[in-house]
Amino acid sequence: MGTAIKDFRVKKGYAQLIQRALYSYLWEGIYKPLFDIVNFKPKKAKNSDDPLLDAIEKGTIYYEDGGFKSKRKFTNAQSLQLKELGAKWASRQAKWMLPKGLIPTKYLVAIATSQLAAQIQLQEMDKFLQEVLNNFQYVIETMSFHDEIVTILDDAGNEVKKNVKHLNVIVPELTPEQKREIARTYTNNIKGYVIKDFQEYKIPLMRKQIQKMALEGARYSDVEKFLSRVYPELQNKAKFLAFNETNIMIAEYKKVTYQEMGFNKFIWRTIIDGRERQRHKDLNGKICYYDNPPIIDERTGQRGLPGQTYNCRCSAIPYTDNMPVSQPIHFD
Repeated sequence: MGTAIKDFRVKKGYAQLIQRALYSYLWEGIYKPLFDIVNFKPKKAKNSDDPLLDAIEKGTIYYEDGGFKSKRKFTNAQSLQLKELGAKWASRQAKWMLPKGLIPTKYLVAIATSQLAAQIQLQEMDKFLQEVLNNFQYVIETMSFHDEIVTILDDAGNEVKKNVKHLNVIVPELTPEQKREIARTYTNNIKGYVIKDFQEYKIPLMRKQIQKMALEGARYSDVEKFLSRVYPELQNKAKFLAFNETNIMIAEYKKVTYQEMGFNKFIWRTIIDGRERQRHKDLNGKICYYDNPPIIDERTGQRGLPGQTYNCRCSAIPYTDNMPVSQPIHFD
């Protein structure tokens, strides 16, 4: 009979620590300046008695497709002014409809000025993104996850100790230098993905979209819709990278730690819920060697441990015996 010990699950909090830090770097270095450009508001005219004009100049009310729309709710004063101009409320579109030919000149001027401001914003955004591309290495040079990695590794070590209390084994402790090296490797991996994804794809794509909007005469609303799309992309990218890189790091940490404890094999355990890869489903319950892991991606031929390919939720149960590596083992 062999010996198997309970493995610990990779806590969601591990990836969340990295996700928050990565999000902060990308937000401060790339996205926040774009939002700051759009959030710029012209100074409100003092002692103005025309709330509709003020709102158009500020960009909170804009004219498109034959009607006035508001980013917020129309105030009573604004609605009254629009009624007096002959505008009709269209509840389905949530706008005051008014043909352009009936709009007084001062409002047309304000509308044109607002549209010009949107064009200036787009130009500033494009200019900023070009500067980011030109200086991308400097944008990410301060990126470091040392403190987060140390916290994760220390917690992972405590989880291993809990699971081997019943065994007469000593859990190896990582030295400060080993932790620093793991943190450096982790940071460099994240930087590599960020450089490839943002420098080669995301930022050029954003610039292309911005330039297209400028050519088509985009308004405030178009600029805001654009930013509302790219913001969740930032959140999703930070979450994806944090989850995958943390799983890869923890898989390697487990391998080194368990091998030093005398466990050279592991039992592949797959979560069977309909979302698993077929290859990983086939591996469920199989005994594998840490130093000669199985193929985990048949398309690429990649070999690896549970958690070492994107979105993998499998785990490795440390195991030792003299059984053939191909022999399956099943347990509750």
